[in-house]
Amino acid sequence: MLFAAIAMVSESLAAQTVLLIAPPGVNLPSLTPIFTTRLRGFGAARSFRYNLQSSTLPDFLGDIVLDTSFVSTDSMASIELSRPLPSDANLFFRLRVTAENGPTVESPLVGSLHVPTWLVLLRPNSPVGDQFDSRRPEFVWRSAPVNALAGPWKYDVEITITTNGRPVGGTTGITDTIFRLDADLETNVFYKWNVRAYLPRGESVRAASLSTFGVQDPAVPTTTLLYQNFPNPFPTPMAFATCFWFDLSEPGGDVSLDILDLRGNVVRRLIPGLGAQREFLPGKYGRGQPGAGSNCDGRFIWDATGTDGRTVAPGVYIARFRVNNGKPIFRSMLFRGR
Repeated sequence: MLFAAIAMVSESLAAQTVLLIAPPGVNLPSLTPIFTTRLRGFGAARSFRYNLQSSTLPDFLGDIVLDTSFVSTDSMASIELSRPLPSDANLFFRLRVTAENGPTVESPLVGSLHVPTWLVLLRPNSPVGDQFDSRRPEFVWRSAPVNALAGPWKYDVEITITTNGRPVGGTTGITDTIFRLDADLETNVFYKWNVRAYLPRGESVRAASLSTFGVQDPAVPTTTLLYQNFPNPFPTPMAFATCFWFDLSEPGGDVSLDILDLRGNVVRRLIPGLGAQREFLPGKYGRGQPGAGSNCDGRFIWDATGTDGRTVAPGVYIARFRVNNGKPIFRSMLFRGR
């Protein structure tokens, strides 16, 4: 009995400590991770108020993004969040514990820990665009895991025409992260797509594709045409150069594509280019290869450099396209400068 009494006194006099244990690594595995806690030195106390907090700053004087409390009789507890943490955030965590009729004891700081991005579009989502040979391409995305207390995720998908924003397809309320249209898209048209992901308690996020995608028509064109270059104006945060598409009807021919300044001077000749090709068979040119992660053929881009390799001055420039010395086709563009 004497030894037991000494042990109880020693425990009551020991320093009270709170240990907060996060999932291993600096990257959290989900938006609702599980933390565990261990208490030492609280003696015979059998009721504890736990208060888990998270902030973007280690001193917790800034934005507190999580502040949750509960009461437990256990000195070892698991804390599973019921609401998602902020997307793509770096957070610090601390746990405050108050025993019955005792002071509040705070755990050492944990962090910073990185929260996964809520929603990521996978494909098509190349920064320089995508090109497909299927008129019903597959759309794939990924959302960060959440537990049953917060989830499940549901998704709305929308596909729009880039030029006017008109919706041409999509779906709502699905739980799968893969979607395929049930109707054909038009060929030689630029599209964008977006996904809205949402949880039962109302949290939601929307992600839009980085660039455009298109569907390639394998048939021989009936008209010779130079499309408007894209992006225009350029450069953009996603593209340093501008891309040219053109179609050649039967029988093809001798092609030239020049960049002119507003005085009509040739600034750069794209066709014939470095490969010196100028004879082209009937077909569609300028598109990237399906599955290559780009909707642009690198042979037919202009990076705003002249024939001397120097970057031109910002301003308006003209693309002049001609086949077999026929009537030229012109397209204007705006170079923003670098």
